[in-house]
Amino acid sequence: MPFTAKLLIRDVATVKPNATVQEVAKMMKKADIGSVIVGEKSKPLGIFTERDIARRVVAEGLDPADTLVSAAMTKKMVTVDASEPLDKVFEVLSDGRFRHLPITDRGEVVGIVSLTDLGKVLQQVYKEDKYIQYFADVLQTAK
Repeated sequence: MPFTAKLLIRDVATVKPNATVQEVAKMMKKADIGSVIVGEKSKPLGIFTERDIARRVVAEGLDPADTLVSAAMTKKMVTVDASEPLDKVFEVLSDGRFRHLPITDRGEVVGIVSLTDLGKVLQQVYKEDKYIQYFADVLQTAK
């Protein structure tokens, strides 16, 4: 039986849509996380990430203290259901060029996987010599 995205279930940070970007950025810094769900886990309105801060606030010259997170969040949130195989998680992250991917169970956000999480996995895999050539081959064909 293949592993599923259910392995990625963990605590998820949420914020209210009327919070300011500055408040949320401070909360993300303190929690050492790169994304939050806007709204409730059971009724997500979107996802807000470090990329949103850079592209939708800073690059646009908006004031983080006056900009609501709901105005800068990604509204069309792409997710993967916890029942999907892990291959699907990797495919969606790669194809969508996402850094953070919410995991859902019947529409409720139950986890978020990040590229940092996958980097930790690769760090462990890379330590095993038998995977080094495979890793190098994959990187060469991805160009």
